Amino acid sequence: MRRVFGLSLFLLIPFVFPYVSLGQTEEIRQATGLPIPIGAPVIYGRVTISGLRPGEHRPSLFVSLILSGAQIDRQQTNDDGYYYFLTMPRNGAALVFEANGSEVGRVILASGPGNTAREDISLDWLAVQQAGQKAAGVVSAEELYQRSANNQKKLDKAISASGDKHPEIASSLLKDLVSNDPNDFAAWTELGSVNFTLNNTADAESSYIKAIELKPDFQLALINLGKLYLFEKQPEKAVPVLLKAAAADQNSAGAFHYLGEAYLQAKLGSKAVIALNEAIRLAPDENADLHLRLAALYNAAGVKDRAANEYKLFLAKRPKYPNRQKLEKYIEENSKPPVSAEIKKTS
Repeated sequence: MRRVFGLSLFLLIPFVFPYVSLGQTEEIRQATGLPIPIGAPVIYGRVTISGLRPGEHRPSLFVSLILSGAQIDRQQTNDDGYYYFLTMPRNGAALVFEANGSEVGRVILASGPGNTAREDISLDWLAVQQAGQKAAGVVSAEELYQRSANNQKKLDKAISASGDKHPEIASSLLKDLVSNDPNDFAAWTELGSVNFTLNNTADAESSYIKAIELKPDFQLALINLGKLYLFEKQPEKAVPVLLKAAAADQNSAGAFHYLGEAYLQAKLGSKAVIALNEAIRLAPDENADLHLRLAALYNAAGVKDRAANEYKLFLAKRPKYPNRQKLEKYIEENSKPPVSAEIKKTS
């Protein structure tokens, strides 16, 4: 999953996309270069950075895994921005992202049917600096909705409570806020995310739906609701919601990525390919790993020349890929010969 942390978005969306097969674990290891044992439970992801000024050094990036208020592990990302923790995804666990010693965002996890979870973030470094390192929360909602000073204080306290791993307190504050102002669609969205953190998926769904009723094009609520349906293996509900999310912002690579995953759950492979390709077009470098996803789909379908082409595109973006020779061998064995060569062979 990909997050965007910057001036206006600090996402706290409790969702884990499960990858369960040994082959997929091998794909993860090959794509990232991380020393992940085959079949091992793992939480992993990549931090990409935009907004660096010319000559500015890349910030030092660390990721911590927090469980029940205790730091379980902390590690620095590798040169390509990847991190990993060899442990099962658990409800309520949190990933805390730090840049140059300051927290720039955190993500609350929820367990899923698989033993592997991916969380990617895209960090807008210039926006973070301009924001003066805002406290991590869900959404900078004051920029989305005009609310009373009293309700703004409640929202701020709720964000702080979420950041301090007290979702029950955050839930109480947000319920009070939307009771005072039932039209605050941003607060309803935050309440949905907190409910999801607490495993109250029915309440999370109703909160997101309320936010969308108030503001039908509010993409954050649409994407979160779509991911909730993906988490619950309900692609028939996820697809129409994520179609609306993509329509709300046709430049959102994340919306098209999740739409592609929804189509895959619905066994609509041809539509999944279109959506995933659009996600790549919109964010070609950040979504380079989706070429591996597409290659796996084509290979499983027996269309190996298309799989080979996806591997070519991937290697062009990741030339230092640790298993490059393996992919190059596949490309050599499965690429279609040029038309001229085919004609010569048959003549």
